[in-house]
Amino acid sequence: MINKTLLICLTALLAHRMCTAQTNNLSTKNKKAIELYQQAESMLKGRERNFDGARDALYKAIEKDKNFIEAYEKLAFIHLTLKDFERAKNAYLKIAELQPDNPKYVNSYFTLALLYQKESDWANAKKYFDLTTKHNPADKKIAEEAIRASKCCTFAMQSIQNPLQFSPRKMSSKINNFFLQAYPFLTGDQQTLIFYVIRTADKKERGDIMISNFENGEWTLPVSISDKINTPMDEGIATLSADGRMLVFASCERPDGLGSCDLYVSYKEGNSWTEPQNMGSNINSPNWDSEPSLSADGKTLYFTSERKGGQGGLDIWYSQLAENGTWTKAKNIGPIINTKGDEASPFIHASGKILYFASKYHIGMGGYDLFFSTKNDTSWSEPKNLGYPINTAKDESTIYITPDFKKGYYAISEDSKGMRVQPTYLYEFDVPDQLKQPYASTYSKGTIYDAVSKAKVRARIELIDLATRQTIQSVQSDNVTGEYLLVLTKGTEYALYVSAEGYLFKSIFFDYKNPSSFNPLTLDVYLEPLKKGASIVLNNIFFQTNSWTLEEKSKTELDKLVVFLKQNESLSIEIAGHTDDVGNEADNLTLSDKRAFAVYEYLIRNGVNKKQIQYKGYGESKPAVPNTSEENRAKNRRIEFKIL
Repeated sequence: MINKTLLICLTALLAHRMCTAQTNNLSTKNKKAIELYQQAESMLKGRERNFDGARDALYKAIEKDKNFIEAYEKLAFIHLTLKDFERAKNAYLKIAELQPDNPKYVNSYFTLALLYQKESDWANAKKYFDLTTKHNPADKKIAEEAIRASKCCTFAMQSIQNPLQFSPRKMSSKINNFFLQAYPFLTGDQQTLIFYVIRTADKKERGDIMISNFENGEWTLPVSISDKINTPMDEGIATLSADGRMLVFASCERPDGLGSCDLYVSYKEGNSWTEPQNMGSNINSPNWDSEPSLSADGKTLYFTSERKGGQGGLDIWYSQLAENGTWTKAKNIGPIINTKGDEASPFIHASGKILYFASKYHIGMGGYDLFFSTKNDTSWSEPKNLGYPINTAKDESTIYITPDFKKGYYAISEDSKGMRVQPTYLYEFDVPDQLKQPYASTYSKGTIYDAVSKAKVRARIELIDLATRQTIQSVQSDNVTGEYLLVLTKGTEYALYVSAEGYLFKSIFFDYKNPSSFNPLTLDVYLEPLKKGASIVLNNIFFQTNSWTLEEKSKTELDKLVVFLKQNESLSIEIAGHTDDVGNEADNLTLSDKRAFAVYEYLIRNGVNKKQIQYKGYGESKPAVPNTSEENRAKNRRIEFKIL
């Protein structure tokens, strides 16, 4: 696919060359050749231009004079207009042969370079880009692009010498049964796939969002995601939160739209989607807004926009969901990622650490290339090209990488002359080892229940990094099914909290610093109603070995407990300390009592009414499980929280 820069160049060349040349300025003196050239010029005037006739006349003119350079020029732009790139290249080659180093023909050298680049002939492309630069073209855009494109050619030649192990596989005919399918996106458990389709090549055809589920080892036949979402309008690129319950999608020309295309949001409740809502002026602009990508928990949205205030061309923007449920004013992601060219198709990995995107300006193979950048606290690293043969001289602009970095999905267009849109198909591939990152993720999913009635509960599930005390994810279980899904990423220790009004919160500890097993978890959670006798284990309170000194990472859980008790001042509770059976029984009793007191003291110091709390150590007298293994003994070393 010819890139936008080439199209701009060709348009300028066409407008320039359509001007009638003065006969006395032509390179030929052959009267018959000049007459045929003038006939061609006449055929190219007016609205009804006769390209075929002009082309034939120019070929006859060249037969009269093999060195008639103006005839080759006019032939070149006719072939470009007709998208006959091979003949256009041959015409420009003849110009370069006749005038191998002449500033007058700098635009021809540049266009020849672009045509070689399109064919992945990077050596010849670089030759003519460098020749363009040598003659310092008056058009500053061409001058700048020639320098950048030469660097791209050098990069491409180096990349093909070190190709990735990459073997994309076309997905099944069940998935690829439309004219165009693109922008694949999967849920965190990789069991649901959504993607954008155009059903036929009809110019009036509008886009829809399709959904397929992975069942019995294969993808089911795609169906419309919902009649509430797909309409006679153009529904486009879509993204899901990791649990598959929040959908953001682009739609164009809707009555409530703020621009040509806007972003909309819908939520899944049980098996149904809510009526889509325009995401509002904090996200949408009077311009084109599309290509959304949600973070795993649905709290950060990345998207593409051509609004004013960016770095130039298409830019990537982002917005965050505030605590009050509103989206913040969209911000430009910044000049490290965005350039004066076009950046598009953002995809944020489930870990939240890697942003994939397409760019026409960062150094690549030509056209759109795919890149990635790593998030470092609040900044992004310098983007890296994904490499060859993921990237080629064609446009590569969409990608999805699974949370575990094992698989990827993307779209490949097939060249088809004369079509407004190229037929495009979805492919899957094994992620090359060179592209695997240290932020591999898995997931935990299950259902939240009332521990007594076994009714399904809508609860809040929070995942907190114990080292930084930052909330990594915060999701809600489905208010109909009680189901939840959240993403767990390697590299840290996590506290998981499940809470709902009228229940004791539940705490769970995950050590994913160097996990021996990194498989998905099925974890159902049973919440204890707030009533006398209800108790929970505080799984994220940690002490130094054989000591009652609280570790710093305990503060997350302790602060949760402070808030809970302040919100429930009528409750009276006991903090109970327990040990395993290793060591002296009396020493264990003392240790458990002092550990319970350490928790009690922290709560009082942070404003909890001391009348609410008692504390007591039970030593090894009340094991939760038999002390028959190190794993069981670890379970018996615990702090419990009980309603009196």
